[in-house]
Amino acid sequence: MTRYEDVKLVTTDRRFSRAALVGKDFPRITPRPIAPPGSIFVLDPPEHGRMRTALGRAFAPRSLDRMRELTQRVVDELLDDLEAAGGPADLMTALATPLPTRVISQILGIPAHERQWLKEQAAALKMTDPSNQPLATAAQKALHDYVVSLLERRRREGGDDLVSALAITPDQAERLTDGELVSLIVSLILTGHDNLTNEVGGICYALLTDPDLLDRAKEDLAEILDELIRYIPYRRGVGTPRVALEDVTVGGRTIRAGEIVHVSYIAANQDPDRFPGPDRIDPDRPRVPNLAFGWGTHRCPAEPLARIELLVAVRTLLQRFPNLRLAVPAHEVPWESRNVNRLPLSLPVLW
Repeated sequence: MTRYEDVKLVTTDRRFSRAALVGKDFPRITPRPIAPPGSIFVLDPPEHGRMRTALGRAFAPRSLDRMRELTQRVVDELLDDLEAAGGPADLMTALATPLPTRVISQILGIPAHERQWLKEQAAALKMTDPSNQPLATAAQKALHDYVVSLLERRRREGGDDLVSALAITPDQAERLTDGELVSLIVSLILTGHDNLTNEVGGICYALLTDPDLLDRAKEDLAEILDELIRYIPYRRGVGTPRVALEDVTVGGRTIRAGEIVHVSYIAANQDPDRFPGPDRIDPDRPRVPNLAFGWGTHRCPAEPLARIELLVAVRTLLQRFPNLRLAVPAHEVPWESRNVNRLPLSLPVLW
């Protein structure tokens, strides 16, 4: 499904199931499914709702205020280091790559010495070469075992992080099972590392290669952030699909029961019926909700945190380095091609 309305229909219609994927070998662009069985990514209501509710409490307004303060502190530290080192510098290494790892690790209470290893396990699951299947299988098990151990530590020692809050809730009715907790925390680790790196890198590249757009961003980044997110995908290909539970007609075509259905949020965000002239960044286009964070039941529950990180990181960068510019011609910027991530591998800058 590539059209905006068709994607919205499939992602909200209960006749399409993610839970029915479990045990099936479905078309994908990674050697193994990134989401393991039991993950929030492959649950249907009502089971999905319990995990979604738990995450909703974690991203409540008061918690988001603390996350905003944490993000600002991390961004300031990274930019202090960038300024002290002097230019030229690689913006990916200095800001885009370490930022989300530090933020999600501090939110989850992950010690600094374990963060690089976790990032490597997450990356192994997103490689597209089929020969990487053994590596992906091992990474999936390693992440599971790590989170089991992390939960045991939190229950033994306590803490004021998100893992502790999820694991030690006093309300028995709202308590998740150990299996649910493990899959939920693994999901946060997987989405909390690369996705923000990709989007920060993509947005910075777009701004630094378009002087008019850069001026608009300096004036009011929040005003144009939605359009930047719509236009700049953080990944290649499609994500976790669904299974049709019965015959369904979508866009004049009949999908048979049991068939696998992929939706492309990237294509939907380029649908000219909803976004006229979709292949250009137009900060003044009429507001239409974009699907960059998904839609329906499986819309990204960490979207509020992602938006905070994007806004704080890019806005602070432009405020502190008003003369920021690429240090190489735009066509010399290298891009990732080995995995599902879409990002500049390096982004040399001067200021």
